[in-house]
Amino acid sequence: MKYSNFRKIARVFEILAWVVGIAMFILGLASGFIGGGANIILGILMGTVGGFLSFVFLYAFAQFIYVLIDIERNTRRTLRALLEEVETEQEVETKEGA
Repeated sequence: MKYSNFRKIARVFEILAWVVGIAMFILGLASGFIGGGANIILGILMGTVGGFLSFVFLYAFAQFIYVLIDIERNTRRTLRALLEEVETEQEVETKEGA
């Protein structure tokens, strides 16, 4: 595999997505309860939405890196298969011509 570090980076982003999502949720809840009154509902809502969105964006970025790695791998496989096909056709043509 040519780009092995990208897989590690994608894994870091997956872990970071979970950590940031959970931390944002907890901080939102904590800020809501510290504020008191009507801020409890707002804090819970902001914590839930903020945590969810931060998780989704970081996790989606990690998955995007995996997609790029898969595209690169599939492109290499396709190229290898096409080159084998061309070599096979050339061998058949040389045998027919002889």
